[in-house]
Amino acid sequence: MVMRKLVQLRRKKMTASEAARKMGVSRQMVYNVEVSYQGDPSTKTMERYAKAIGAKILVVDGDKL
Repeated sequence: MVMRKLVQLRRKKMTASEAARKMGVSRQMVYNVEVSYQGDPSTKTMERYAKAIGAKILVVDGDKL
């Protein structure tokens, strides 16, 4: 779910090539991360991706809201 939202945000802001350049990886690597987001990418990968697209991942305990 988190990665799906990140991909949607990236598509509004920049191309996969731009995200790849900011992450320091190939466009193919960004593509691989995006198409396999249902494969539960690591937290570190999601954090790098989020930073590259100018987003932040915020974890909120639903019981506290």
